[in-house]
Amino acid sequence: MPGHPRAEAFKAEGNKYFKGGDYKAAIAKYKEATAIDPNVPAYWSNMAACYEKISGYDEMDEAARSCIKADKNFVKGYFRLATALKAKNDLEGCIKALESGLAVDSANADLKRMKKDLTELQRGETVAAYIRKCEEQMSN
Repeated sequence: MPGHPRAEAFKAEGNKYFKGGDYKAAIAKYKEATAIDPNVPAYWSNMAACYEKISGYDEMDEAARSCIKADKNFVKGYFRLATALKAKNDLEGCIKALESGLAVDSANADLKRMKKDLTELQRGETVAAYIRKCEEQMSN
């Protein structure tokens, strides 16, 4: 569902900057698009993707939340939010975002894959913590 024609023009300019690797210029264009029509989730999602490219995970988090606010059924918003939260080491928040996205689309491959990877990461951290605890107890 495309937005306002001027907003769509800014999005198209942002997409060109994104493809050219000028993520800050792309962000500026997506911001202009959201200023005209904040209810198009793709503008926020594209902005979040740009912030990911420049490691701006707090800003990516905010853009992803705005994406979800614009359309709670736009699954890519949950993926972007989960990606930002994972990068910020908020694994619990990341899992919640993934589960919220899977509640919208239970078959989404990206969300399922990230949740599986995250679960394995958490399992590995738990095992490592148990090993450290055992080693501490054995050395005492």
